[in-house]
Amino acid sequence: MQIRPEEILPIVEEAGKICFLDIEVTSKDGDYGSVLVACVKPFRRPVKSFVVRRPGDDESVLRAVRRELGQYLIWVSFYGKNFDIPFLNTRLWRYGLPPLERKHHIDMYWVVKSGTLTGRRSQAHLLEFLDSPIRKLTISPEVWNQVVKDRSGKALKILQKRCESDVRGLEVLYTRARKLIREITR
Repeated sequence: MQIRPEEILPIVEEAGKICFLDIEVTSKDGDYGSVLVACVKPFRRPVKSFVVRRPGDDESVLRAVRRELGQYLIWVSFYGKNFDIPFLNTRLWRYGLPPLERKHHIDMYWVVKSGTLTGRRSQAHLLEFLDSPIRKLTISPEVWNQVVKDRSGKALKILQKRCESDVRGLEVLYTRARKLIREITR
């Protein structure tokens, strides 16, 4: 079922039923990798972060994220239809848990790709182009490599900050590109 953005978005925004989501993972594939951090940011509300205690042990985070996402009518992501949601569902499947409920989903990557012509389509580039006060936090490859062996949790904290900056930036991108949203599908 298709819904008209200009009619439904003000309603779900006011009701607090739209959220922004992002994940940080150990690998691009859900069978070889696991979730490290997941962030859900309700519209105009603080970020909710879900962080593993140790890499590879993501079942409790998955349960919590599934429960959290179930509270919203619309999810907003950046390339989430092709990555974040399938990755989460792969990990849920691994543990014999039900997949995420099907919800209406706005993928800002596809909104921008189909409605504009920019030289690059990364979230970082788009936020810079829009002169956003929120920027994507860049981290070195070495931080990713440190996550597994860092017993202090410092690297995982850096990934949490990155994920939180991603959902904050995603909210800015959504707000600035809202009029480009032509359809909201599941």
